Amino acid sequence: MERPNVVFIVLDTARADRVSALGYTRKTTPNFDAFAGRATLYTDAVAQAPWSVPSHATLFTGRYPQEHGTTTIRPIFDASNPLPRLLSAAGYGTYAISSNEYVSPANGFARGFDEFRTLSRFSVPDWVSSVARPLVHRVTSSPIRRPFEQLFSLVRLRSGKAVPSTVRPDDGLPAAFEETLSRAEQPYFLFVNLLDCHLPRSPAPEHAARFVEDELRDVPVVTNERAQAAGDRTFTDRERRAMSQFYDADLRTMDDRLETLLSCLADHDDGETLIVLASDHGEHLGEFDLLGHQYSVFDPVVSVPLAISYPGRGSGKVDKQVELRRVFHTILDEAGVDSFPEQSLAAGTGDKIARGSYRSPMVDIEEHTWNGELVYDSDLLGEPLSFLRHEGRKLVRFDDEEWLFELPEHECSTVDRDADRETRGWPGQAVGESGD
Repeated sequence: MERPNVVFIVLDTARADRVSALGYTRKTTPNFDAFAGRATLYTDAVAQAPWSVPSHATLFTGRYPQEHGTTTIRPIFDASNPLPRLLSAAGYGTYAISSNEYVSPANGFARGFDEFRTLSRFSVPDWVSSVARPLVHRVTSSPIRRPFEQLFSLVRLRSGKAVPSTVRPDDGLPAAFEETLSRAEQPYFLFVNLLDCHLPRSPAPEHAARFVEDELRDVPVVTNERAQAAGDRTFTDRERRAMSQFYDADLRTMDDRLETLLSCLADHDDGETLIVLASDHGEHLGEFDLLGHQYSVFDPVVSVPLAISYPGRGSGKVDKQVELRRVFHTILDEAGVDSFPEQSLAAGTGDKIARGSYRSPMVDIEEHTWNGELVYDSDLLGEPLSFLRHEGRKLVRFDDEEWLFELPEHECSTVDRDADRETRGWPGQAVGESGD
C-alpha cells in the first residue's frame, strides 16, 4: 500500500471557543468548518503548552514539555528524532513553510526537513542554531538572563503602545505553498504555520468591517503581552470589546488564507492525503485581565481546534478530551512509519487526563489570579506553571500552590484555592512537580 502524503497546517493562536464549528455564534471560520464537516472534528483538544516553541516541540515529538525540555528557558529545539526526521528516514520528502519567527531554523525546527522556508523578518541557518545552542541555553536558563529580560521588556513596553489595528503585509505564504506542492517529491510531508491570529491585531479590512463595530474601529489595542505586563496595563470594558472583535476579524482573515491553501491542495491531491488542521495554542482576550498567551495555562490558551481528514474515511466527531501531542503518533501511524494503534487519534479514544505546562511566566500568576495585581517579575524566570485537566475540572500549580477550577475557568468559578488532590481523587501528579 502506498504511503499517503501528509499536510499539517498549524492555525497559530486560534482558540477553540472562537471557532464557529465548535459552537461560536459568529461565522469566524467557515472554511475550517467546511473542512471539519468532511473530516473528523475533535471538539475538546488540549494543547500541552501556551506558547509556540514548546507546543511545536510537543507536536514534533509527542512528548510533554518537561520531557522534551524545549521551554522558555531552553528555547532551541534539539530532539534527536523529531517527526520530520522520522518521516524523512522512511522515504518522505519533507518541507516546511512558516511565518512564525519562533518556528524556524533559528529555534532548531529545521531538523529533518529537506527544505524550510522562513517567511518572517528574522532567520538564521539551522547550523548556526545548532552551534549556538549550548551557549544560548546557558544564558537563557541562568540568572544572567534577568537583566536582558528587563531590558527587552522595556523595549517591548515602549514599542508596544496601544495602537489601532493595522493590516498585516502579505508574506507570500500561499504562493510558497503552491510552488512547493508543484515540485514536492512523493510521498511528502508539508508543514505550514499560519500566523494571522497572532498579535498585533491585523485583520483584512473587509473582515474588520464585518466583525468590529464602527465605534470600536479606532480603539487602540496593545500590540504585545510584554507591553501589558511590564506596563501593569488593565483594560477598560471598551478595550475588551475591541480586542475581542478584532480577534474575530483576525481569525476570519486566517480562515481566508486557509481556504486558499486547501483549494490549492485540492488541485494537487489525489484523495489520499492525510490533512491535519490544528492550533498550537490559543489567546487571552481579557480573561483574568490577561492579553496574549504567555502568562497562564487557562483554557483560553490551551483549548484549541483540531480536525483531521483521514484518507479513504468519512466524516465524524470525537467529543472526548484529547491531548494535542497525539498528532505526532497519528501522523506516524497513518504514514506506516511506526505503529501507534492506541495513541493515534484515529482510534477515537479520549484522554481521561490532559496535562501541560509553561516555564517561566515572569508574571506572578498567583498574585494576579487571586488579587488582581499584574506584577511582572524577572525573578520568576524558570518558575513552572502546570495544569492537569480531568472530568470538567482543572488543577493548576504554581510556586508550590495548587488551585482547583471548574471548567471553563472564571474568576467566580473556583472550587478550592488550596486544592487537596488526594481527598478529591485526583490521579497522578500535575505536570511540573518534578522539574519542568
